[in-house]
Amino acid sequence: MGLNDKRNITIDILRVIGLMLVIAAHCEFPELFIEIREFDVVVLAAVSGMSFYLSFQRADISYGSYVKKRFRKLVLPVWIFLVFFFVFFRILGRSFSVREIIESFLLLSGGVLFIWVYRVFFINALLNPFLKKATEKYTVTVSASLLAAGILLNEILYRFVSLKLPSAAGKLFDYAVIYTLGYGLISYAGMLWEKAGKNGKFLLTGIAAALFAVSLLDGGLRGFYDAKYPPQMYYIAYGLLCTFVLYLIFAKLPVSEKAGRIITWLSVRTMRIYMWHVFLYYLLETLAPSSLNNAWLCYAVFFGGGVLGSYLQELIIRNIRRS
Repeated sequence: MGLNDKRNITIDILRVIGLMLVIAAHCEFPELFIEIREFDVVVLAAVSGMSFYLSFQRADISYGSYVKKRFRKLVLPVWIFLVFFFVFFRILGRSFSVREIIESFLLLSGGVLFIWVYRVFFINALLNPFLKKATEKYTVTVSASLLAAGILLNEILYRFVSLKLPSAAGKLFDYAVIYTLGYGLISYAGMLWEKAGKNGKFLLTGIAAALFAVSLLDGGLRGFYDAKYPPQMYYIAYGLLCTFVLYLIFAKLPVSEKAGRIITWLSVRTMRIYMWHVFLYYLLETLAPSSLNNAWLCYAVFFGGGVLGSYLQELIIRNIRRS
């Protein structure tokens, strides 16, 4: 599998939007806005599938080598960050339990806040080569039908298996099956989107809208938070619908060369900026907890500081390599 240098600026725009909305979720913005922007992780998972479909081609590389590369790119940087994170805050006088530390390195939700998304992206990376094969094997119409069936299956497994299991077993089932299948299907949807022509894109958008409508008829309009952990049909369908509509809109809008360079720079560094925002969140919580109540101040610190931290980190690494 090799990388194709040609970039899709619409994918970069969606990735940056996803990043900005994820960071906004951790600020005290009005509840209505927080609910509307709940498609943030879905758009990031979908564009990971889009990027994989467009960028990676078959080459002389084994699956094992591919996994090692994904591990070095997605997990190892997080572990390095966590070592720095725990040492820094220990020096600052803030301690974390052994369980929190272990769950953080396992990328589970019980550890450092917001780190769990890296588990989602790494598992998706493990699945993507197989999902791409499935995408190439069937027509868009058949694949879209399989996508809808998969989302319905995920919902059935959650309602009739996960919720029926004892608490610990249910949580384990969620991690092993519901998260994996749910976000894997989102990545698969992103691949199908890039394969599809105009009619196929409208078909996928229609399926997302139909599944969301069914969810509304089933449970009414409600908050997305409870349907996010683990990802259920109500949350997945809403996220895909927003992703597809935004793609159709931004694909039509012209982007200047300068704006394109900025968007690409941010898109390539999305996960690094995200890690810096996690660090800054805990720094404010530790040193100035009252500042977390100011949404715009927090957002300026988290996003602006994340961009600055990413830039300085890159600059330091570059100078070290030159010396």
